[in-house]
Amino acid sequence: MVADALWEWLQQWKQSNWQRRGKPIWAAPLYQDIAAWLEKLSVKVRHVDAHVPKSRATEEHQNNQQVDQAAKIEVAQVDLDWQCKGELFIARWAHDTSGHQGRDATYRWACDRGVDLSMDAISQVIHQCETCAAIKQAKRVKLLRYGG
Repeated sequence: MVADALWEWLQQWKQSNWQRRGKPIWAAPLYQDIAAWLEKLSVKVRHVDAHVPKSRATEEHQNNQQVDQAAKIEVAQVDLDWQCKGELFIARWAHDTSGHQGRDATYRWACDRGVDLSMDAISQVIHQCETCAAIKQAKRVKLLRYGG
């Protein structure tokens, strides 16, 4: 999940004094605030009813089992969805902020700032980038008009 990945990054950065490869992490004060907020965050989970052996289970207990199973499926789908969307969101931010550079340059830019992204995520973002598409189209038109 994205929150888990972010939490791992924050813990690693905190242990390394908010640096990566000897360089200060970009926007370190912002990440420090996020880490402090997450450390104070309390999560409460409760279950409506205790599980009982099948021999003593009422209809309500049986319904709990079905709800538990459905919740596991829904949570798994949401986790995967948010992880993918989260990485794409961060990749889009890196691509935009680095000046709409190519895949390799965006990857290096992100790594230099302590943000680990996959090449696949960066490629997908660049492929969907309207600004980059407009720039490519303008270059094609210019080549056609002036012959290269």
